[in-house]
Amino acid sequence: MRLPFQADAAEELEEAAAWYERERRGYGALFVAEVQRAVDRAVELPQSGPRVPGTPPSRDVRRFVVRRFPYTVVTAMLAGQQAVVAVAHGRRRPGYWRDRLK
Repeated sequence: MRLPFQADAAEELEEAAAWYERERRGYGALFVAEVQRAVDRAVELPQSGPRVPGTPPSRDVRRFVVRRFPYTVVTAMLAGQQAVVAVAHGRRRPGYWRDRLK
């Protein structure tokens, strides 16, 4: 099973991967692979990601750390299905993605 990405989350993934690739050849693909590993953890062990404080319990918002990079994958229950709502940099604009839960 795979988790669907909201359009904004997919765009964040593409932009970050392109940035890493510009900075160092091969890092874009490495970043995408590490994000996929975080998504795989979200699928295999959804309860292992800590809940995000201050979010509606009905949305079951959780975050999964992207290893080797300062990013987290944020998942939430949307329209009865868990989805990736953000690929968020850990040090920039905390919680900017919260409007996507509506």
